[in-house]
Amino acid sequence: MTRPRSKAAPSTTVSEAEGIAEILVLSDLRGLDSHGVRFAARYLRGLRRGLLNPRPRMELVRRRGAVAVLDADNGLGFVSARAAMTTATELAGTHGIGAVAVRNSNHFGMAAFYAMQALETGMIGHATTDGPPHTVIWGGREPMVSNDPIAWAFPTRTSPPIVVDTALTGVKEKIRIAAERGEPIPVGWGIGPDGAETTDARLALQGALLPIGGPKGSSLIVANEILCGALAGARFSFEVSKALVMGADHHDEWRCGHFLAAIDVTAFTDRETFLDRVEEFAATMRAAAPARGVDRVYLPGEQAWLAAEAARRDGVRIARATLEELEGVATEVGEPMAFTRLDAR
Repeated sequence: MTRPRSKAAPSTTVSEAEGIAEILVLSDLRGLDSHGVRFAARYLRGLRRGLLNPRPRMELVRRRGAVAVLDADNGLGFVSARAAMTTATELAGTHGIGAVAVRNSNHFGMAAFYAMQALETGMIGHATTDGPPHTVIWGGREPMVSNDPIAWAFPTRTSPPIVVDTALTGVKEKIRIAAERGEPIPVGWGIGPDGAETTDARLALQGALLPIGGPKGSSLIVANEILCGALAGARFSFEVSKALVMGADHHDEWRCGHFLAAIDVTAFTDRETFLDRVEEFAATMRAAAPARGVDRVYLPGEQAWLAAEAARRDGVRIARATLEELEGVATEVGEPMAFTRLDAR
């Protein structure tokens, strides 16, 4: 598939639109189609409806040493999170570590992108966010929190870098995709409206997600809610509109919070010593005896990196429904599609 030309959303700068497109396409390249170009149409419609601020006046409202707070002015999360990580790496360059909390923001897509942004300066990156309530707190049955994804990226001497990127629930967009395809979801991902666990994706969309690892995952969600809600001065997940739940589009206003951090390894140790130790760790893990039915051990992010390499070579598969939705929005904004159809499913 050829690269589509980037169409700036209403009043959004071309550079920002291209930056958003980069994140969406990278999601598809890495095999995370739940956060890829399938969202583009929703963001465009949200901007056209005035639900998101296309030209936010983002402002660092607090600064103190290695810490800053960014007000995103209801702009797209892609733009605010990227700006926040840029600030975090600048702060880390001065102080050894930098942390930026973001308030009044929206969906920022793949968390790993912002963690990996720190790798460009040889730093360790961390990113997390809250969002609309679609997950139960452990012991409850009412959706109160989000899936609060966490991402870490660690530099290596050779590719691929070690990238941890995980939602603290089953991924809600994967559940939505399963519902669209009539496919079941794994046990432990969600509950139906009656509070009972279900493998029916449609019932899970009507009910709630379950935290991974039971009380352990729930505890991590609580920690992220404090970072992204209380510390950032943003909404907790339960304060985001109850309309923005499992079946709602991400083009609705969230005004949620993010937390991003960067760590300069040279503030802690010699860079080469650090990289030597990381390579030693990676080699030892990859050499571990594989479990039955597994070809070898892969470190976090390695399979996504391999998938991206293959996609750059062979192209990206996009669902037919996604292409049709993009074509519809392209017609609305008067921008002809620039996709080359191969074997869209």
